[in-house]
Amino acid sequence: QGHPHTRDYDDVTQEFMTTAIGDYCVHLCAEGPMPDHAIETTLLDASWAQACKVTRVNLAHAPQLAKLVTSCGSQVHSQLKTKLCPLIEAMFSFHSSQSKSVIKKNQILAESLKEGMNFAFKDMQRGFLKAPLIQKIINTMWFANKHGNRVMFHNHFKPFPYPALALVLTAIKCHIDEWMTGMQMDIPFTIQEYCGTYKSHLKCLQAFKDATKTYNVL
Repeated sequence: QGHPHTRDYDDVTQEFMTTAIGDYCVHLCAEGPMPDHAIETTLLDASWAQACKVTRVNLAHAPQLAKLVTSCGSQVHSQLKTKLCPLIEAMFSFHSSQSKSVIKKNQILAESLKEGMNFAFKDMQRGFLKAPLIQKIINTMWFANKHGNRVMFHNHFKPFPYPALALVLTAIKCHIDEWMTGMQMDIPFTIQEYCGTYKSHLKCLQAFKDATKTYNVL
């Protein structure tokens, strides 16, 4: 009943699916964490082929199994948002309150953080990408896990890929958007809502890299 899970299948299929999902998740984060259908299909095909090679099992590309792999994308988004929530409140000092003055402070703070991507700077407009929050969420999200894909991430995330960094910046913006009224309102962190923001952050990172490549900043 309900959504299928890897554990619903036999041991051979489970091993295959665990391998395919792990590979897909790593490449998704490194190459296109907010994919359109074409990118999703390309990543899925590559991970399926890799799982066939690693497990030596030639498993048929069934739609239900494929969906188990690609659903990893929305799981990454919700995990990132969940892990960010307490960090953002603590590091930016947002406070839940019915008090008008606190609500106003939250509003002003959210507006100032979003202006010119201030949330990505260590100090206002100085030290781009040096905000402690960025390194903290990267470590929490991709390198703190003692199980699963941590080793795979270590291998693929040197240097840390721009698409994953753009996803982090986009998730931070989503959280700040939740405080724009001064009281936290839940905003889903979905491709539909935030793909445009993700693309503009990725473009910004590429431009920053080009502008600073002599200094090897990124």
